[in-house]
Amino acid sequence: MGRVAIAVLLSSIRASAAARAHAQAEMTQECSAEVAMPPGGESLPEWFAAKRAAAGIVPATSTGEMVDSATCTKKDVCLLMRQLDMDFYERAREGMLTDSDYNTPPTMGWHAAGNCNTMSRGYRVVPVEDAKECKREARKKGAKGDIKEIKSDSLPTGCVIVETRSTGKVVAYMNLLESQAVAGSQYEGKSRTPKRIMQLCVMDRSLSESAAAYYSPYKLKPSMEGREGHSTSCSFGMMGFLSRMGKTDSPCAKIITTKTDSRFHSAAHALQIAAQLEARGGAKFAAGAAKIRKYVEAVRQKFVLLDTIANHWCPDIWVAAKATEGATCDAPRVMSWTAEGLKLGPRQTSAKKVQSSSSSPLLDGLDELLAELGAEDVLAQDLMESGDSNEGRSDSSGKPIKIALNDASCDAFEDETLAQRLEGAPETPPDFFQEAFVSED
Repeated sequence: MGRVAIAVLLSSIRASAAARAHAQAEMTQECSAEVAMPPGGESLPEWFAAKRAAAGIVPATSTGEMVDSATCTKKDVCLLMRQLDMDFYERAREGMLTDSDYNTPPTMGWHAAGNCNTMSRGYRVVPVEDAKECKREARKKGAKGDIKEIKSDSLPTGCVIVETRSTGKVVAYMNLLESQAVAGSQYEGKSRTPKRIMQLCVMDRSLSESAAAYYSPYKLKPSMEGREGHSTSCSFGMMGFLSRMGKTDSPCAKIITTKTDSRFHSAAHALQIAAQLEARGGAKFAAGAAKIRKYVEAVRQKFVLLDTIANHWCPDIWVAAKATEGATCDAPRVMSWTAEGLKLGPRQTSAKKVQSSSSSPLLDGLDELLAELGAEDVLAQDLMESGDSNEGRSDSSGKPIKIALNDASCDAFEDETLAQRLEGAPETPPDFFQEAFVSED
């Protein structure tokens, strides 16, 4: 970053003092680290299991038994919304964001020289260590069969293909060893057989503390106020994903994972089959009919729950929390508890005192820090949250001040059970199995 750019940034920091004061006057309370990680160091599943136990929510079991609709509650969904936010932070810090977190998935490509650690393309790249990704990309290069797991210091780390040039044969490996080896040409054996080695690299998906906390799509941008039901925080598909991954014992999330059976094209059709079985008489057919009726009720639970989350509980949770003092917190681009916030705080204070060029030691490294933040902002444009408008109140950097749920949020409303919602729902709505599917992958 050049001197002119630094001067502009410092001027911006000085000029932002009034804007920051105004923004802080509008802010309720800046979010603490507890919106990102459990304060006691517990795992997220453990922490939220304790929250559910304290709220009297009966956990779902790992069996295939139908979940009692009375155990799925609005408060349970609120805890799922919070867990999605914190789970994003955890995965972003560990570099474990998936393609579903992006509008445009990170760049991936084969490298025929050097290794992922030495590449410089304006962003960091890391070795691909996911076997499915490796197999899919290796096949495009002509590799056959399964990926071979190895521990070798002569091949780069992660997904690697080795092509024997004389035969054109391509073999794919997953090197589990942290290696400094590089891609390129090698000559093996006495015959000096030429082989070409390529390493698969992908843009580093890890984010800094400030970016991981801010860019979570499960926080609410001010532009989404009044349209809370359309926010990613109301994604029942991701709630079900937490259950499928074994990250939650939420009864609501368990209900969302209920699968439909392609043999029945509607609830009415399934119940018709059940009636036909019962008409045939006998214990065997009666048992089969009972299973079908139980299946219909399980799927009915699921689709009523999906509608309830998207159109009632999730938006209502946001509305109630925002209307309750202390039940939400504000998330500016750099929260003060993050590593970047701790670095930036004293430098901003010093910058306000600078009237011209200064050699204040507090400003040392400011340009580097601001450049890092700017680079992350550019990369974050591909994240799912970037699809929402940035209109509304903003912090001194011009970024929207987001709203996050906190520990008080799930106590800001009167609870309700799915069983109560089911009381007024028809047994066989005409579009029962339509337009409400969640991916089972």
